[in-house]
Amino acid sequence: MWGILGLSLLAGMSTPLGGWLVLQFRHLSKRILALVLGLTVGIMTTVVLVDLMPTALKSGTSSRFFIGFFSGVAFLWVIRQVIDKLADKQDTDGDAAVFYRMGWFIAIAIALHDLPEGIAIGAGNAVEHEVGLLIALAIAFHNIPEGMSIAAPLRLAGMPKRKIFWMTFWTGWVTPLGTLCSLGLFSISTSFVSLTLSFASGAMMYVVGHDILPQSIVQSKLFTLLGAIFGVALMVLMHQLHV
Repeated sequence: MWGILGLSLLAGMSTPLGGWLVLQFRHLSKRILALVLGLTVGIMTTVVLVDLMPTALKSGTSSRFFIGFFSGVAFLWVIRQVIDKLADKQDTDGDAAVFYRMGWFIAIAIALHDLPEGIAIGAGNAVEHEVGLLIALAIAFHNIPEGMSIAAPLRLAGMPKRKIFWMTFWTGWVTPLGTLCSLGLFSISTSFVSLTLSFASGAMMYVVGHDILPQSIVQSKLFTLLGAIFGVALMVLMHQLHV
């Protein structure tokens, strides 16, 4: 038990590692931001289409999938209203307010996505320890750019570096939390897993389509495309290696 929780924790901590890498840049240009956001679009879209949706449909019914998916969309819409009000209270306006909202949306979407990822680590370990190890390794790799995607817009919003780092740090803790949940819930109900994956799919696609992609294109169409291609290629490579 403690071994797989430790692996899950290490995978989750690659999220603040990605955030820390962004904080090392002295200046974030529009091209760098577009590249990071484009990378996020590629990774998140591939994860949803190749991992979350097929697994959700396989472990549950199509009606359960659509309920979970649109619940995820609705949840993020409600969260948007809350964050909009929080942003209005901040000393931010214009682009800074846009980036502030985006950073929060990405963090929430990734946290929702990290929960089923943590469950996947626990489920893989239940089948065979090596499977859990490989899943944890894959999650660790793609959590790094996810941490970067949280930190980049928040830095441009003017949020203090220490606060950005802690935000990515606590986001990373959702992965081991998911693994802990899986130790009791995965063996009881595949319906829980299906709904969780569907919910995360809807939340992630809402953030990608409504926030990340449009803002990334505004920064640079070319670097958005390059980032997205690299993100998709990275995830496809991991699948080919069975990581």
